[in-house]
Amino acid sequence: MINCHQFKAILSQYLDRDISFQGRKSFEEHLHNCPECKRIYQSILTTKTNMNRFAEMTVSDDFMNRLQAKILAARNAQIEASLKKGSAFSRIPSFAYGFAAALVAVIIGFYLLEFHTSSLPAQAPPLIVQEKIQQKTTPSNPVQNPPAIPGRGQLVNTENRADSSVQQDTRIQPQFQDNIKTVKKEY
Repeated sequence: MINCHQFKAILSQYLDRDISFQGRKSFEEHLHNCPECKRIYQSILTTKTNMNRFAEMTVSDDFMNRLQAKILAARNAQIEASLKKGSAFSRIPSFAYGFAAALVAVIIGFYLLEFHTSSLPAQAPPLIVQEKIQQKTTPSNPVQNPPAIPGRGQLVNTENRADSSVQQDTRIQPQFQDNIKTVKKEY
């Protein structure tokens, strides 16, 4: 059995006899059990019967052409009236002005930022990078350097010397890519 909402949805199909057998049975069962839907159905049947009693009207052959001409004339009149009201700028919504101003500000900001960064002198690398570069360019003597305490990204090499019982720690400078790999492995 169908509910009232479904009944109203298939009412036209039932009246046009464009409904399945099962749908027709469900429709008629609901129609007999629901007084509200029965009242709606009777009202539509009465309207349909009354509409069929009206005499058929005929129109002239050029009716459609005249109707289209009147619609176009009314539309053109509205367009002309709106053009006479004022300039095109007066018809632009106010939020469009704000949007345009914000867009111009962003474009100018990007231009100034690009101009400013291209005119700056080249900056020196950070101090730690300068130290690494200096250590690579100057030969390091393990005896002169104090023993290093291993930290992140540093490799320690311990050498056993036959003539000395003291172990010396020397720093081996890893390449930049090795530092990245070490960091990746730690996390």
